[in-house]
Amino acid sequence: MHRTLSTLTAASLIVGLSACGSSGSSMTQPPIPTPSPQTATVNATAALAFSPNNVTVSPGGTVTFAFASVGHNVHFDTGTNPPADITGANANTSISRTFATAGTFTYHCTIHPSMTGTVVVAASETNAPQPNPGGY
Repeated sequence: MHRTLSTLTAASLIVGLSACGSSGSSMTQPPIPTPSPQTATVNATAALAFSPNNVTVSPGGTVTFAFASVGHNVHFDTGTNPPADITGANANTSISRTFATAGTFTYHCTIHPSMTGTVVVAASETNAPQPNPGGY
């Protein structure tokens, strides 16, 4: 009788613990921060466009503006403490700027005003919460 009671108790404990792991609930884990990249490249093309026209870097990150065969420049319109503008008519060269502070920096080419872009400087991006694949 004692052995049967111990076997039943052990079996109940195993079934109870198994139910905890397979309850089917979809609890979420906290978001996992993904660091923003330290560098990005924006191409100023002969087609009169910045490509890509939106990039994200972390504070202290660098954006390199790669100028093609047509002369372009970069004038920063908004943002706190933007880097120095890239003046002149730059062609067949690359010029980098470092973004020290977080924020959104819009810019345009003064030679071709329809050419616009944005640099977002953010400490990190957060991935969407992931479901817990089963657990406790």
